[in-house]
Order: sequence, then C-alpha cells, then structure tokens
Amino acid sequence: MLLAVVDTNVLVSGLLAGNTESPNRRIVDAMLSGRLRYVLSDALLVEYRRVLVRPAIAQRHGLSEDDVDAVLETLVLNAGFREGPAASGDLPAGCDPPLVPGDEHVVALMDAAPSAVLVTGDQRLAEAVAPWRTVLTPAGFAATSL
Repeated sequence: MLLAVVDTNVLVSGLLAGNTESPNRRIVDAMLSGRLRYVLSDALLVEYRRVLVRPAIAQRHGLSEDDVDAVLETLVLNAGFREGPAASGDLPAGCDPPLVPGDEHVVALMDAAPSAVLVTGDQRLAEAVAPWRTVLTPAGFAATSL
C-alpha cells in the first residue's frame, strides 16, 4: 500500500462529492476509515481546516465548524505525522519552481516523507513535484491503491 500526501483540493472535493464512487470521495473515505496510509503535517492540517471552514465551501458541504473539527480529528488519528525542515526558503533538490505561494508546506512534507506519493489535482503543484517525487491524480491513485 502506498504512503500518500493528500493535497487539500482532494480532501475538499472528496467531502463535496455526492457520488460515493468518485475517486476523491473514495480517497477521503479510505482516510477516514483508516484504510489508507497517509502523512500530515501541522501546516497541511491547518490548511485543510482553513479551506473547509470558508463560508462558500462550508455552505456546499453543510458541515458545522464542530463537524469539520471532528473530521480533522479522525484524520489526525489515522495519519502519520511528519514535519518538513525549518522553513529556509530552499526547495528540495530537484523541485522545479515556481510553486504557487502557499504550497511550500506540501513540498516540505514530501521532502520529509520521501516514500510518499503526492495525490493532487493541482497541475502546477504536480509539475513542481514530479521531477523528484511520484505524483498521482486522485483517479490514478484510487485506481492503483484503493
């Protein structure tokens, strides 16, 4: 079973998906049930929460802040934790800038968990990470790992 770093866009899309067979939904369900090996960092967890409580997104998923916190608590319980190196502004060897500002913590987490694959729908982040780590779309990851 692959170890994954699940980007925020995959988590949010999975929680918004009405179709239980959508790749993003299957990934989130596997995270919540403990059937998926994945790593988190404090920074990624903060980003998950920040995006999930945005009014427009909260209106779509219908979860209260307490519900969002309960989902995040379950994710924490099922995750491995890694922290990237202290933010020095240096990108890992092989990382191909430019990163979208705010994605540095994902790159740092990938650097701290070298066996992990990045699961993302963010093309720019995927292109930045692909030269030095494995990157899969949600559909590709779900097809090979779930």
